[in-house]
Amino acid sequence: MKKSLKTIFPLILLVGFVTIGFAQKPEHAGKKEKTEKKIKKEKKKVEEAVEESKQKKDKKVKKEKKEKIEEVEEKDNAYGKDKYGLEGKAYGQERARRAKLKKEEKVKELETIVERGESKANNARARVKEVKENLKKQKKKGKITKEEYGEKIEKLEAIENEADTLEKKVKKGKKLRKSEAS
Repeated sequence: MKKSLKTIFPLILLVGFVTIGFAQKPEHAGKKEKTEKKIKKEKKKVEEAVEESKQKKDKKVKKEKKEKIEEVEEKDNAYGKDKYGLEGKAYGQERARRAKLKKEEKVKELETIVERGESKANNARARVKEVKENLKKQKKKGKITKEEYGEKIEKLEAIENEADTLEKKVKKGKKLRKSEAS
C-alpha cells in the first residue's frame, strides 16, 4: 500500500502540476502582440492621413495666396507697363482720355443705382400705405384681432425704416453724383 501510495501520489502531483500549468497559460498567447501591432499600424495610417490632409491644406493655402496675388496684380494700375505702343505726350493723352471715360462710366453707373434706389423706396412707401389702409379696414370689420393688427403694423414700420435708410443712401448718392459731375 505504501508502495502504491508512493507511486500514485507523485503521479497525481505531476498531473496536477501539468494541468495547473496549462490552466494558467493564456489561451490567446501571442494575440496581445498581434493586437498591439494592429494598433500601431492603425496609428501610422491615421498619422499619414493627417499629414496628407495638412499637405493638401498647405497646397490649397498656397494656391489661394497665388490667386490673390494675381488678382491684386490684375487690379493694379501698372500704368508704365503697357503703353499701347505710345510714348511721351501721346501716351499721356491716351491715359487721360481713358481716365475720363472711366469716370464717365462710374457716374452713369451711380445714376442708374440712384434711380433704382429712388424707385424702390417710392414703391415700398406706396405699398406700405396701401397695406396699412387695408389693415385698418380689416380691423374695423373685425376680420383680424388687435394682436394680429399690432404685429403687422410693427412689420410695416420695420419696412418703412428700411425705406428711410434707402432714401438716405440715395441722397448720399445724389450728392456724390453732383460732386462728380462738376
